[in-house]
Amino acid sequence: MKRIFALLGWLAASGCSDLGFDVRSLTELERSEAKWDRVGPESYVYAVRRICFCLVEESGPVRVRVEDGVAVEWTYVATGNPLPEAARPRFPTVDGLFDILREAYAEDAHDVQVSYDPNFGYPSEFSIDYDEQVADEELGMRITEEPLPIPLWVLAPPTG
Repeated sequence: MKRIFALLGWLAASGCSDLGFDVRSLTELERSEAKWDRVGPESYVYAVRRICFCLVEESGPVRVRVEDGVAVEWTYVATGNPLPEAARPRFPTVDGLFDILREAYAEDAHDVQVSYDPNFGYPSEFSIDYDEQVADEELGMRITEEPLPIPLWVLAPPTG
C-alpha cells in the first residue's frame, strides 16, 4: 500500500501520469475551481473573447450576464447587440470555462496552457491544442472584463 502512495506522490511531483495529462495542471484546475466556488459571485457579468480560427462574429468579445449560475444574456461588447442564439453556447459561464478545461484534460489534449486569477480562481486566459497533428482545431479563451457581481437589487423583482 505504501508503494502505491509513493508512486502516486512521485507521479504528482513529476507532473506526469499514465493518464496522459499533467497531474499538477489538473490539481491547479481543481484548486482554482474550488476558490471560484468559494468566493466567486453566483450572479455576475463578465466579457470573454474566443481565440480561434473562426468568424469575427463568433470570437467576440461577448458580455455574458449570469444569474444564479445560469447565463441569461449575451451581447457584443463593441456594439451592445445581442449575440445570435446559435452562437451562445460558445460563450459559457465561468463554470463553463472550467468544464472546457476539464474536458481538454479528460480528452488528453496535446497542450493546455492556462492562467488563473489569483484572487477569485477563474481561468483568466487559456489555450488548448487538442491534437498536435491537426491544424485549426485549437481553442483559446480570454476574459476581457472580469466577473463583476450583479447587485441583489438588480436581480430582485420590483415590489410594490
